[in-house]
Amino acid sequence: MTKTLPWYKQFWPWFIIFIPFATVVACSIFVYIAFTNTPDMVVDDYYKKGKAINLDLAKFDKAKALYLHGDLKINDDTVSFKFTKGDNNNVPSLKVSFYHTTIKAHDFTLMLTKNGNGEFTALTDKIIDGRFNIFIEPFDSVWKLKETIKLPYDKAFKISPQYNKK
Repeated sequence: MTKTLPWYKQFWPWFIIFIPFATVVACSIFVYIAFTNTPDMVVDDYYKKGKAINLDLAKFDKAKALYLHGDLKINDDTVSFKFTKGDNNNVPSLKVSFYHTTIKAHDFTLMLTKNGNGEFTALTDKIIDGRFNIFIEPFDSVWKLKETIKLPYDKAFKISPQYNKK
């Protein structure tokens, strides 16, 4: 006569219990990941955001009226901008905002100051790599330029107002 083991000492009941237990643990991990890594591009108040966009459009139109053009160079640790056309006499410094297209944690802003050559420069310790929307504006935010760039890039980016082609 063979003696049967109690159920808790056998393999198959524990194997069958493990499958739903592992499923619950995996689902808990996925729920945790989903709630801690929320998307960055969702806007809570669309109306306020829309009003701000209209103000920005007026700043872009001001840059068109001033006929502002320039070259933006981004090296390993230096960001520089030099105007090539337009009325830029009353600009002591520039604010350059880098907005990564997908990762908000990579966004940053630099203040570029004018040197003796008429070039605006700033040093940075950030590793600038990827696709960015660049906004260039003076310290008083009267006008604004925008360009989408992909880094790294060895040459200068040609920045100009976006004219409507009719």
